[in-house]
Amino acid sequence: MKSSTIRRSNLSKEKMAVLEALSKYKTDASDITPNVYVRPSRDKELDVLWQNFKINQKADKSPSIYLATGFIAGVVTTLIAGAVIGLSANGIMSTQNIASDKNANVKNEKLNFVPAAEQAAEAVTEEVYTVQSGDTMESILTRFYGGYTKERAWKVMNANNMTNPNKLSIGQKLTIPMN
Repeated sequence: MKSSTIRRSNLSKEKMAVLEALSKYKTDASDITPNVYVRPSRDKELDVLWQNFKINQKADKSPSIYLATGFIAGVVTTLIAGAVIGLSANGIMSTQNIASDKNANVKNEKLNFVPAAEQAAEAVTEEVYTVQSGDTMESILTRFYGGYTKERAWKVMNANNMTNPNKLSIGQKLTIPMN
């Protein structure tokens, strides 16, 4: 042992020499440390064998308990929501004095659908974006397309008559083709 450890343990060098000499003759672990209980090796073997069994004996809730609890909570929530919505709908109907189906005048008309103009049916093919502080061509393309590619950069540059994607100015309006 180190001399600093001996000083801290209040053991003299002579006592340490005697303990080391005696430790050579002792074969049982309980003899080396007389005041400490040391379990026999058989008990240690049993502990190792039963270790996994003890872990598996925990009172864990199975997933079926969570499933049943969620199902019951869902049913109760649906019933409460149905009661609240049903009551409020009845109150609205009574305050507006809505006529019943027997008294309602319903005309059977043929509906004529007019097709919309072809230009209105087309999807938006471009967006306008105003460059802000800290924007780069890559960040703008990532915002609109989800990622940067050279082809997308060329599309944006051609749509805006740009030659260098690094020359962006704050407040500049960029047309972003979306097709």
